[in-house]
Amino acid sequence: MTQTYPTDPLQAVTHPNPYPYYAALRHRAPLVRDEASNLWVAARAQTVNRVLGDERLTVRPASEPVPHAIAGQPAGEVFGRLARMNEGDSHRLARQALVNGLGSVDTTAVFHSASDRAASLIKRFDGSSAALLDALAFALPVRIVAELMGLPADDALEATVRRFVACLSPASSQETLREAHGAALRLQSALHALTLDSTPASPLLEHIVAGGLARSAALPNALVSNLLGLFSQTFDATAGLIGNSVVTLVLYRDVAAQLRAARIDIHAFVHEVARFDPPVHNTRRFARDTVEIEGITLQPGDAVLVVLAAASRDDDVYENADCFIADRERAPLACFGAGRHACPGEAIAKAIAAGVVSALLESGYDHANPSLSWAYRPSLNARIPSFKFFDRSPS
Repeated sequence: MTQTYPTDPLQAVTHPNPYPYYAALRHRAPLVRDEASNLWVAARAQTVNRVLGDERLTVRPASEPVPHAIAGQPAGEVFGRLARMNEGDSHRLARQALVNGLGSVDTTAVFHSASDRAASLIKRFDGSSAALLDALAFALPVRIVAELMGLPADDALEATVRRFVACLSPASSQETLREAHGAALRLQSALHALTLDSTPASPLLEHIVAGGLARSAALPNALVSNLLGLFSQTFDATAGLIGNSVVTLVLYRDVAAQLRAARIDIHAFVHEVARFDPPVHNTRRFARDTVEIEGITLQPGDAVLVVLAAASRDDDVYENADCFIADRERAPLACFGAGRHACPGEAIAKAIAAGVVSALLESGYDHANPSLSWAYRPSLNARIPSFKFFDRSPS
């Protein structure tokens, strides 16, 4: 069957193979106007870095600092305090506190915790169950982040985070948004109690507080909101990284054999997956002033779609960029952003994914099962496989 070609960079995110389309984007002008979406599109690595590094281009439009759909509601109160989604002085301080805290985390310990938790899940599930892969991708990373914060284990946590994260999608229904607001209140309550406990909940929390995000008896507050934000930032991106790692094992079976034989480092493998088939394909920036980028003048209010996945395959940065090379020399990853809004949890996300892949390989998980298939979950920016196993037994 002939595959269709993506018609725009938003459709490309969930396309089976968007990378030829991204290559075509890179070979056009540095900034390309997409009239249908009313966006400028940046796909070359050099242009992507310039856009992400320019402080006149912000993560939210000046006219809508909080999405209208959630403004004035519990989820919107959290959103307005998130360091990665805002530009004020208080948000810059919060970003530095998060960098301080997340940078203190022992990622080797995170790797082993993820591997141990994944091994336990693998024993509990049928090996040909899509529910196993779903739990490894979504529930496990949330548990790891909760563990780092010192939040007590809660079997409902993953479902609550899933409901909250839904508020970030422009396609969410009113019912979904109501559930998201309820989830925001529940998560805030649990995290607030954690921050007010006289006994330090965890080294991570203490480092974040020491970095400048102060405890507060009032709610909502910046500390609690940004702790909640760690869950939302973990949820889709880490699920995509884990899922795309599984897809890569299926498509490159020789790589799986080399990983099992320890001829390839598991961390190098995950790093290359994040480059080759990244979990986050694009982000946006908005001009608050007149800005010139690569000879194009952006006017206040103009929006730029920054196609991180296209930059990840740019031959000007990566030799043989369209080849998966598991032991490739590591270079910065576009999918985790750059500049002041770069993801401070990159090392943690990669350690979690590496732990999960390691456990799958050690368990003898049959990633080559011919009944395994996948499609991509609906999204305008995140590439997250949804796995299925088809019954191939005779009828």
